[in-house]
Amino acid sequence: MELGISTIYAEAIYEAAKDLGHVDEVRSELEQIAEIMRGEEELRSMFLNPAISAANKKEMIRNIFSGRVQEEVVSFLCLLIDKGRIYGFYNIVRQLGKMVDEANGMADGIVYSAVPITAEQVTKLEEDASRLLGKKIRLKNKVDKTLIGGVKVFVEGKLVDASFRTRLDRIAEEIMKN
Repeated sequence: MELGISTIYAEAIYEAAKDLGHVDEVRSELEQIAEIMRGEEELRSMFLNPAISAANKKEMIRNIFSGRVQEEVVSFLCLLIDKGRIYGFYNIVRQLGKMVDEANGMADGIVYSAVPITAEQVTKLEEDASRLLGKKIRLKNKVDKTLIGGVKVFVEGKLVDASFRTRLDRIAEEIMKN
């Protein structure tokens, strides 16, 4: 499913959930369903199987999820089946997450380091990045063996490079100029 269509469906469920005051619950439940579907090959292939009728798929959705998740979530899954868009479910859930984060002034990012950093260091970098970008930033640490030391923080297409390699490269450039 192309990103534009995923965005349209994500906006639809976001607006419906917002109108009913269930945004966080709907997001959480859809993310949990996505995790279940990733782990259950049989369930995933059943929803994607064109040989199974839309009516049967919707009945299965109701049997599995009714009473366990918000009614909006069940209705939304049925809508995706009716419109032949269930194959784009993961992209829709990802887009919904981005919309909710944006509405809440949050963003995710990655902090690259030469070795794993502590939770306290990640928290400090999150606070610094949040102050810099004016949003609540959540960072995940990824090890980059090409770094000599220091860190690189990447959030929303912005890179803050405080790595030793970059500093050394800048010094080398200055030496070459002179």
